[in-house]
Amino acid sequence: MKIEATQFEKAIVLKVSGRMDAENAGEFDKACELWISQGFKHLIADLADLQYVSSMGLRSFLAAAQRLKSVSGSLMICGLRGLPRQVFEMTKLDSLFPIYETAPQALAAL
Repeated sequence: MKIEATQFEKAIVLKVSGRMDAENAGEFDKACELWISQGFKHLIADLADLQYVSSMGLRSFLAAAQRLKSVSGSLMICGLRGLPRQVFEMTKLDSLFPIYETAPQALAAL
């Protein structure tokens, strides 16, 4: 898994690519905590290049969303497609997150 962060005025976009599983989901947790600790309240997870997400990956998204909610922020998701989209839909997590087609659309919603 690879995570690239891009800073914008209102949010950080975390572009997640590859496979997110028990072995590396902690990297996403650390990336989120880093930006939250710097005062950012809105994170956008760009999952357009994510090929696979396990239950541990889903836990990381939920943990980040809860942490952001505690500081009146939000975790938004964009680019959700393929197998990761199916996993989000099967687990009904797609109803818990604001989901957008692209990062610019998510940024515009802030």
